[in-house]
Amino acid sequence: MALTGTDDSDILTSLHAGPLDNPLWNRFLTLLRERLGADFCGFFFRQGDAHITDSTEISVGPVGQEDLLPAYTAGFHTLDPIPYDALAPGRVYSLAEFIVAGDPGHERYVRAFLIPGRRQFMRVMRVSAPEGYNAWLMAWRATRDFAAADDAVLAALAPHLAISLELYSVLERERLRAGISGDAVRQLNYGWFTLDARGHVLDMDASAQALLASTTALRVQAGSPLLPASAEANRQLTAALQEFAADPEARPRAVRLSEDPWLDMLLRPVRDHILSGPARPVLTAFVHGDRETGANRVEQYVRLFGLSPSEARLALAILRGRTIAEAAVEQGVTEQTARGYSKIVYAKTGARGKADLVRILLASAARLA
Repeated sequence: MALTGTDDSDILTSLHAGPLDNPLWNRFLTLLRERLGADFCGFFFRQGDAHITDSTEISVGPVGQEDLLPAYTAGFHTLDPIPYDALAPGRVYSLAEFIVAGDPGHERYVRAFLIPGRRQFMRVMRVSAPEGYNAWLMAWRATRDFAAADDAVLAALAPHLAISLELYSVLERERLRAGISGDAVRQLNYGWFTLDARGHVLDMDASAQALLASTTALRVQAGSPLLPASAEANRQLTAALQEFAADPEARPRAVRLSEDPWLDMLLRPVRDHILSGPARPVLTAFVHGDRETGANRVEQYVRLFGLSPSEARLALAILRGRTIAEAAVEQGVTEQTARGYSKIVYAKTGARGKADLVRILLASAARLA
Protein backbone atom coordinates (compact mmCIF):
# COMPACT_ATOMS: atom_id res chain seq x y z
CA MET A 1 0.00 0.00 0.00
CA ALA A 2 1.68 3.24 -1.13
CA LEU A 3 -0.31 5.58 1.11
CA THR A 4 -0.07 4.78 4.81
CA GLY A 5 0.11 6.61 8.10
CA THR A 6 -1.14 9.95 9.35
CA ASP A 7 0.77 12.01 6.82
CA ASP A 8 -0.77 10.17 3.89
CA SER A 9 -4.23 10.44 5.45
CA ASP A 10 -3.70 14.19 5.52
CA ILE A 11 -2.74 14.10 1.84
CA LEU A 12 -5.94 12.23 0.91
CA THR A 13 -8.10 14.50 3.06
CA SER A 14 -6.60 17.61 1.49
CA LEU A 15 -7.02 16.10 -1.98
CA HIS A 16 -10.74 15.51 -1.52
CA ALA A 17 -11.13 19.00 -0.02
CA GLY A 18 -9.13 20.53 -2.86
CA PRO A 19 -12.12 21.88 -4.84
CA LEU A 20 -13.07 23.94 -1.76
CA ASP A 21 -9.58 25.38 -1.23
CA ASN A 22 -8.46 28.84 -2.22
CA PRO A 23 -6.27 28.47 -4.21
CA LEU A 24 -7.65 25.15 -5.44
CA TRP A 25 -5.79 22.03 -4.22
CA ASN A 26 -3.05 24.20 -2.70
CA ARG A 27 -2.76 22.30 0.60
CA PHE A 28 -2.80 18.97 -1.22
CA LEU A 29 0.05 19.99 -3.51
CA THR A 30 2.03 21.37 -0.58
CA LEU A 31 1.73 18.10 1.36
CA LEU A 32 2.42 15.99 -1.73
CA ARG A 33 5.55 17.99 -2.49
CA GLU A 34 6.83 17.27 1.02
CA ARG A 35 5.87 13.59 0.74
CA LEU A 36 7.78 13.14 -2.53
CA GLY A 37 10.69 15.41 -1.69
CA ALA A 38 9.96 17.20 -4.95
CA ASP A 39 11.12 20.68 -5.90
CA PHE A 40 7.76 21.40 -7.54
CA CYS A 41 4.31 19.86 -7.66
CA GLY A 42 1.63 21.06 -10.06
CA PHE A 43 -1.94 20.34 -11.04
CA PHE A 44 -3.17 21.34 -14.49
CA PHE A 45 -6.78 20.93 -15.58
CA ARG A 46 -9.05 22.03 -18.37
CA GLN A 47 -12.44 21.28 -19.89
CA GLY A 48 -13.19 20.12 -23.40
CA ASP A 49 -10.62 20.17 -26.17
CA ALA A 50 -8.86 23.37 -25.16
CA HIS A 51 -5.13 23.46 -25.84
CA ILE A 52 -2.78 22.46 -23.03
CA THR A 53 -1.61 26.09 -22.87
CA ASP A 54 -5.17 27.07 -21.87
CA SER A 55 -5.14 24.81 -18.83
CA THR A 56 -5.58 26.18 -15.34
CA GLU A 57 -2.34 25.71 -13.38
CA ILE A 58 -1.94 25.35 -9.63
CA SER A 59 1.62 24.67 -8.53
CA VAL A 60 3.79 24.92 -5.44
CA GLY A 61 7.55 25.29 -5.26
CA PRO A 62 10.37 27.35 -3.79
CA VAL A 63 9.50 30.96 -3.00
CA GLY A 64 10.86 33.32 -5.62
CA GLN A 65 11.33 30.64 -8.27
CA GLU A 66 10.68 31.97 -11.76
CA ASP A 67 7.24 31.24 -13.18
CA LEU A 68 7.79 29.15 -16.32
CA LEU A 69 4.23 29.31 -17.65
CA PRO A 70 4.72 32.50 -19.73
CA ALA A 71 7.79 31.05 -21.42
CA TYR A 72 6.01 27.73 -21.95
CA THR A 73 2.93 29.27 -23.58
CA ALA A 74 5.07 31.68 -25.60
CA GLY A 75 6.80 28.90 -27.50
CA PHE A 76 8.38 26.12 -25.47
CA HIS A 77 5.10 24.16 -25.53
CA THR A 78 5.82 23.37 -29.19
CA LEU A 79 8.94 21.48 -28.06
CA ASP A 80 7.23 19.58 -25.22
CA PRO A 81 7.44 15.87 -26.16
CA ILE A 82 4.65 14.68 -23.84
CA PRO A 83 1.35 13.80 -25.63
CA TYR A 84 -0.80 14.89 -22.67
CA ASP A 85 -4.19 13.96 -24.12
CA ALA A 86 -2.98 10.51 -25.16
CA LEU A 87 -1.73 9.51 -21.71
CA ALA A 88 -3.57 6.57 -20.17
CA PRO A 89 -5.55 7.81 -17.14
CA GLY A 90 -4.08 6.66 -13.84
CA ARG A 91 -0.69 5.63 -15.19
CA VAL A 92 2.44 7.42 -13.98
CA TYR A 93 4.86 8.48 -16.73
CA SER A 94 8.42 9.77 -16.54
CA LEU A 95 9.75 12.48 -18.83
CA ALA A 96 12.47 10.08 -20.00
CA GLU A 97 9.82 7.92 -21.71
CA PHE A 98 9.20 10.67 -24.26
CA ILE A 99 12.67 12.14 -24.84
CA VAL A 100 14.16 10.91 -28.09
CA ALA A 101 17.96 10.94 -28.06
CA GLY A 102 19.35 13.17 -30.78
CA ASP A 103 16.09 15.03 -31.35
CA PRO A 104 17.14 18.71 -31.43
CA GLY A 105 13.74 19.94 -30.26
CA HIS A 106 13.67 17.58 -27.30
CA GLU A 107 17.25 18.42 -26.36
CA ARG A 108 16.55 22.15 -26.54
CA TYR A 109 13.43 21.72 -24.40
CA VAL A 110 15.43 20.02 -21.66
CA ARG A 111 18.53 22.21 -21.95
CA ALA A 112 16.91 25.64 -22.39
CA PHE A 113 13.67 25.23 -20.46
CA LEU A 114 13.59 22.39 -17.91
CA ILE A 115 17.14 22.52 -16.53
CA PRO A 116 17.14 26.33 -15.93
CA GLY A 117 13.69 25.93 -14.38
CA ARG A 118 14.93 23.21 -12.00
CA ARG A 119 12.51 20.66 -13.52
CA GLN A 120 14.80 18.20 -15.27
CA PHE A 121 13.28 15.08 -13.67
CA MET A 122 9.52 14.76 -13.95
CA ARG A 123 6.53 12.53 -13.29
CA VAL A 124 3.10 13.11 -14.84
CA MET A 125 -0.23 11.34 -14.41
CA ARG A 126 -3.50 12.10 -16.22
CA VAL A 127 -6.99 11.74 -14.75
CA SER A 128 -10.38 12.52 -16.28
CA ALA A 129 -13.83 13.31 -14.92
CA PRO A 130 -17.37 13.90 -16.21
CA GLU A 131 -18.23 17.21 -17.90
CA GLY A 132 -15.19 16.75 -20.14
CA TYR A 133 -12.55 17.64 -17.55
CA ASN A 134 -8.99 16.39 -17.90
CA ALA A 135 -6.24 16.98 -15.37
CA TRP A 136 -2.56 16.24 -15.06
CA LEU A 137 -0.71 15.84 -11.77
CA MET A 138 3.00 16.58 -12.11
CA ALA A 139 6.04 16.47 -9.88
CA TRP A 140 9.55 17.77 -10.69
CA ARG A 141 13.04 17.53 -9.25
CA ALA A 142 16.19 19.36 -10.27
CA THR A 143 19.01 16.98 -9.42
CA ARG A 144 17.77 13.40 -8.96
CA ASP A 145 15.13 11.18 -10.46
CA PHE A 146 12.07 9.83 -8.69
CA ALA A 147 12.07 6.26 -7.34
CA ALA A 148 9.56 3.46 -7.83
CA ALA A 149 8.11 4.22 -4.37
CA ASP A 150 7.35 7.78 -5.51
CA ASP A 151 5.58 6.43 -8.58
CA ALA A 152 3.52 4.15 -6.35
CA VAL A 153 2.40 7.13 -4.25
CA LEU A 154 1.24 8.99 -7.35
CA ALA A 155 -0.52 5.92 -8.76
CA ALA A 156 -2.34 5.36 -5.46
CA LEU A 157 -3.68 8.91 -5.68
CA ALA A 158 -5.26 8.39 -9.11
CA PRO A 159 -8.76 7.20 -8.05
CA HIS A 160 -8.92 9.86 -5.32
CA LEU A 161 -7.82 12.55 -7.73
CA ALA A 162 -10.55 11.48 -10.15
CA ILE A 163 -13.15 11.81 -7.36
CA SER A 164 -11.82 15.24 -6.41
CA LEU A 165 -11.88 16.38 -10.03
CA GLU A 166 -15.44 15.10 -10.42
CA LEU A 167 -16.47 17.04 -7.32
CA TYR A 168 -14.86 20.13 -8.82
CA SER A 169 -16.76 19.63 -12.10
CA VAL A 170 -20.08 19.26 -10.23
CA LEU A 171 -19.39 22.37 -8.14
CA GLU A 172 -18.44 24.38 -11.21
CA ARG A 173 -21.57 23.27 -13.06
CA GLU A 174 -23.75 24.24 -10.10
CA ARG A 175 -21.90 27.54 -9.67
CA LEU A 176 -22.53 28.33 -13.32
CA ARG A 177 -26.20 27.38 -13.11
CA ALA A 178 -26.62 29.25 -9.84
CA GLY A 179 -24.94 32.28 -11.36
CA ILE A 180 -27.25 32.28 -14.36
CA SER A 181 -30.32 31.67 -12.21
CA GLY A 182 -29.15 34.24 -9.69
CA ASP A 183 -28.74 36.87 -12.40
CA ALA A 184 -32.28 36.21 -13.62
CA VAL A 185 -33.69 36.30 -10.07
CA ARG A 186 -31.84 39.54 -9.34
CA GLN A 187 -33.19 41.08 -12.52
CA LEU A 188 -36.71 40.11 -11.51
CA ASN A 189 -36.03 41.48 -8.01
CA TYR A 190 -36.80 38.38 -5.96
CA GLY A 191 -35.16 37.40 -2.68
CA TRP A 192 -35.78 35.12 0.29
CA PHE A 193 -35.35 35.00 4.04
CA THR A 194 -36.26 32.53 6.76
CA LEU A 195 -37.92 33.27 10.10
CA ASP A 196 -38.13 31.35 13.34
CA ALA A 197 -41.35 31.00 15.31
CA ARG A 198 -40.73 34.38 16.99
CA GLY A 199 -40.44 36.15 13.65
CA HIS A 200 -36.67 36.66 13.86
CA VAL A 201 -34.73 36.53 10.60
CA LEU A 202 -32.38 33.51 10.59
CA ASP A 203 -30.96 33.79 7.09
CA MET A 204 -31.44 35.69 3.85
CA ASP A 205 -29.89 35.99 0.42
CA ALA A 206 -28.20 39.06 -1.04
CA SER A 207 -31.25 39.99 -3.12
CA ALA A 208 -33.47 40.06 -0.03
CA GLN A 209 -30.89 42.18 1.79
CA ALA A 210 -30.90 44.68 -1.07
CA LEU A 211 -34.69 44.73 -1.21
CA LEU A 212 -35.07 45.25 2.52
CA ALA A 213 -32.42 47.95 2.54
CA SER A 214 -34.28 49.91 -0.13
CA THR A 215 -37.77 49.91 1.40
CA THR A 216 -39.53 51.17 4.51
CA ALA A 217 -42.25 48.57 4.12
CA LEU A 218 -40.27 46.07 6.20
CA ARG A 219 -37.97 46.72 9.15
CA VAL A 220 -35.31 44.21 10.16
CA GLN A 221 -33.21 44.81 13.27
CA ALA A 222 -30.79 42.44 14.96
CA GLY A 223 -32.44 40.68 17.87
CA SER A 224 -35.92 41.86 16.94
CA PRO A 225 -38.76 40.29 14.94
CA LEU A 226 -39.35 41.26 11.33
CA LEU A 227 -41.82 44.17 11.38
CA PRO A 228 -43.95 45.15 8.36
CA ALA A 229 -44.92 48.82 8.27
CA SER A 230 -48.50 47.92 7.36
CA ALA A 231 -50.61 46.80 10.31
CA GLU A 232 -52.54 44.42 8.05
CA ALA A 233 -49.32 42.89 6.68
CA ASN A 234 -48.02 42.49 10.24
CA ARG A 235 -51.25 40.76 11.28
CA GLN A 236 -50.97 38.34 8.34
CA LEU A 237 -47.32 37.60 9.09
CA THR A 238 -48.05 36.92 12.77
CA ALA A 239 -50.92 34.60 11.85
CA ALA A 240 -48.74 32.74 9.32
CA LEU A 241 -45.97 32.23 11.90
CA GLN A 242 -48.41 30.74 14.38
CA GLU A 243 -50.06 28.51 11.79
CA PHE A 244 -46.83 27.28 10.18
CA ALA A 245 -45.20 26.52 13.55
CA ALA A 246 -48.18 24.29 14.39
CA ASP A 247 -48.73 22.84 10.92
CA PRO A 248 -45.78 22.56 8.48
CA GLU A 249 -48.22 21.36 5.80
CA ALA A 250 -50.29 24.58 5.90
CA ARG A 251 -50.99 26.41 2.66
CA PRO A 252 -48.72 29.30 1.64
CA ARG A 253 -49.92 32.87 2.09
CA ALA A 254 -49.35 35.97 -0.04
CA VAL A 255 -48.93 39.33 1.68
CA ARG A 256 -48.92 42.76 0.04
CA LEU A 257 -46.40 45.09 1.66
CA SER A 258 -46.26 48.22 -0.49
CA GLU A 259 -48.14 49.67 -3.42
CA ASP A 260 -45.71 51.99 -5.19
CA PRO A 261 -43.10 50.76 -5.77
CA TRP A 262 -44.77 47.38 -5.48
CA LEU A 263 -43.50 44.98 -2.82
CA ASP A 264 -45.08 41.68 -1.82
CA MET A 265 -44.03 38.38 -0.31
CA LEU A 266 -45.09 34.76 -0.39
CA LEU A 267 -44.96 33.00 2.98
CA ARG A 268 -44.35 29.25 2.93
CA PRO A 269 -43.90 26.80 5.82
CA VAL A 270 -40.54 25.08 6.16
CA ARG A 271 -41.41 21.39 5.89
CA ASP A 272 -37.98 19.77 6.23
CA HIS A 273 -36.42 20.50 9.60
CA ILE A 274 -32.84 19.49 10.20
CA LEU A 275 -32.51 21.28 13.52
CA SER A 276 -34.88 21.53 16.44
CA GLY A 277 -35.28 24.20 19.08
CA PRO A 278 -36.39 27.83 19.13
CA ALA A 279 -33.99 28.93 16.37
CA ARG A 280 -35.18 26.48 13.74
CA PRO A 281 -36.85 28.07 10.69
CA VAL A 282 -40.62 27.69 10.43
CA LEU A 283 -41.27 30.06 7.53
CA THR A 284 -39.59 31.02 4.28
CA ALA A 285 -40.59 34.37 2.82
CA PHE A 286 -40.04 34.94 -0.88
CA VAL A 287 -40.07 38.70 -1.22
CA HIS A 288 -40.59 40.41 -4.55
CA GLY A 289 -40.30 44.07 -5.35
CA ASP A 290 -40.66 46.19 -8.45
CA ARG A 291 -37.69 48.49 -8.97
CA GLU A 292 -39.86 50.80 -11.02
CA THR A 293 -42.69 53.04 -9.89
CA GLY A 294 -46.14 52.59 -11.38
CA ALA A 295 -45.58 55.62 -13.61
CA ASN A 296 -42.42 54.09 -15.08
CA ARG A 297 -44.14 50.75 -15.68
CA VAL A 298 -47.00 52.52 -17.45
CA GLU A 299 -44.52 54.29 -19.72
CA GLN A 300 -42.77 50.99 -20.52
CA TYR A 301 -46.07 49.26 -21.40
CA VAL A 302 -46.99 52.17 -23.63
CA ARG A 303 -43.76 51.75 -25.58
CA LEU A 304 -43.71 47.94 -25.64
CA PHE A 305 -47.31 47.23 -26.55
CA GLY A 306 -48.57 50.47 -28.09
CA LEU A 307 -51.04 51.02 -25.25
CA SER A 308 -52.43 54.38 -24.31
CA PRO A 309 -51.52 55.60 -20.79
CA SER A 310 -55.03 54.71 -19.55
CA GLU A 311 -54.81 51.23 -21.06
CA ALA A 312 -51.32 50.73 -19.60
CA ARG A 313 -52.51 51.77 -16.13
CA LEU A 314 -55.31 49.19 -16.37
CA ALA A 315 -52.80 46.50 -17.47
CA LEU A 316 -50.60 47.32 -14.47
CA ALA A 317 -53.59 47.16 -12.12
CA ILE A 318 -54.52 43.70 -13.46
CA LEU A 319 -50.91 42.56 -13.06
CA ARG A 320 -51.08 43.64 -9.43
CA GLY A 321 -54.18 41.58 -8.76
CA ARG A 322 -56.92 44.17 -9.12
CA THR A 323 -60.32 43.29 -10.48
CA ILE A 324 -61.72 45.39 -13.29
CA ALA A 325 -64.07 47.06 -10.82
CA GLU A 326 -61.22 47.87 -8.40
CA ALA A 327 -59.07 49.22 -11.21
CA ALA A 328 -61.94 51.42 -12.37
CA VAL A 329 -62.26 52.97 -8.91
CA GLU A 330 -58.50 53.60 -8.70
CA GLN A 331 -58.45 55.30 -12.10
CA GLY A 332 -61.64 57.28 -11.56
CA VAL A 333 -63.54 55.80 -14.50
CA THR A 334 -66.68 53.73 -14.78
CA GLU A 335 -66.46 49.97 -14.71
CA GLN A 336 -67.85 49.91 -18.25
CA THR A 337 -65.01 52.17 -19.43
CA ALA A 338 -62.44 49.99 -17.66
CA ARG A 339 -63.85 46.90 -19.36
CA GLY A 340 -63.52 48.68 -22.67
CA TYR A 341 -59.88 49.40 -21.88
CA SER A 342 -59.32 45.74 -20.98
CA LYS A 343 -60.58 44.52 -24.37
CA ILE A 344 -58.19 46.90 -26.12
CA VAL A 345 -55.32 45.77 -23.87
CA TYR A 346 -56.02 42.10 -24.65
CA ALA A 347 -56.10 42.84 -28.37
CA LYS A 348 -52.86 44.86 -28.40
CA THR A 349 -50.89 42.41 -26.25
CA GLY A 350 -52.37 39.26 -27.81
CA ALA A 351 -53.68 38.09 -24.43
CA ARG A 352 -56.64 35.73 -24.23
CA GLY A 353 -57.76 36.95 -20.81
CA LYS A 354 -56.49 38.23 -17.47
CA ALA A 355 -54.29 35.24 -16.67
CA ASP A 356 -52.69 35.34 -20.10
CA LEU A 357 -52.14 39.10 -19.81
CA VAL A 358 -50.35 38.64 -16.50
CA ARG A 359 -48.12 35.97 -18.09
CA ILE A 360 -47.28 38.26 -21.02
CA LEU A 361 -46.47 41.22 -18.79
CA LEU A 362 -44.32 39.11 -16.49
CA ALA A 363 -42.45 37.67 -19.47
CA SER A 364 -41.93 41.03 -21.15
CA ALA A 365 -38.63 42.85 -21.29
CA ALA A 366 -40.08 45.46 -18.94
CA ARG A 367 -39.58 43.03 -16.04
CA LEU A 368 -35.84 43.21 -16.61
CA ALA A 369 -35.70 47.00 -16.46
